[in-house]
Amino acid sequence: MSQLRLPPLSALRAFEAAARRASFRAAAGELLVTPTAISHQIRQLETYLGFRVLNRTPRAVTMTAQGKALYDATASGFGEIEKVVTRLRADTAPAPVTLTSTTAFLSHWLVPRMNALRQAVPMIDLRLHMSNVVEELRPGGIEAAIRYGRGPFHGVVSTHLCDDVLMPVCSPALALSHVNDLRHATLLHIDGQSRPTPKPDWSRWCAQSGIDGLDTTAGPRFPDSMLAVQAAIAGQGVVVVSRVLVEAAIQASLLIAPFSQTLAGDAYHFACSPGLEARADIVALRTWFQSCLSARQSPQN
Repeated sequence: MSQLRLPPLSALRAFEAAARRASFRAAAGELLVTPTAISHQIRQLETYLGFRVLNRTPRAVTMTAQGKALYDATASGFGEIEKVVTRLRADTAPAPVTLTSTTAFLSHWLVPRMNALRQAVPMIDLRLHMSNVVEELRPGGIEAAIRYGRGPFHGVVSTHLCDDVLMPVCSPALALSHVNDLRHATLLHIDGQSRPTPKPDWSRWCAQSGIDGLDTTAGPRFPDSMLAVQAAIAGQGVVVVSRVLVEAAIQASLLIAPFSQTLAGDAYHFACSPGLEARADIVALRTWFQSCLSARQSPQN
């Protein structure tokens, strides 16, 4: 096959933009070069071809008859190249994976670890879906979830990640060290918890810990753990909350767990739509959650 005798590609690209935009300045802005560079490329093209392709006037740039024929060919060619490149990128780009979980888990646990997740599994285009109700999992929709409960969960393939406990936490500024210190502290309450059962509130914690005489009804009440934990970080009181959810805050010394007494919680599970459990991106995501949650360290006081 004989060698193709084509003008320089950069000159053709400059010509196509200038002809389409009818302006050297507009073409320069599109291609991120100077108008002088566009003019130079057009002169180089016309020298190569041996005829003019553009008429220049102070007001506008117009195509010659030969230029119009060349423009039709270059516009079509660049358009086809763009279509192919777009398709190839789409074919090689990772398919998005939508993961759902509760407001508390996403905000307290996952969001602080998003950079680590992206570094560990960069091939996954992860989309987060926040919901405090159990969402249906299906291919092409919400495909995976972090669920909290005893399991098994109907209609999904689930993997146990870790068991949970609930414990009192507070700001280090409160300087609590003994359970008797609670008599002079503000107790924070979470009204919106549905798991585990029975409810992990102050009354249950005191009963299990053998603490009498503490008014477990007094103190501010919050609709979810996210707000209650923020209040605890701000030094406004002590709250009984999932250890998993506050590990990052404890490691950052924003919270401490001053007492050893805990309440048994449920477990965290990775769930996915049936049929997706062997898909490479789902396997990678599940493996990352398993490594993080199974290897977590116990919080330090």
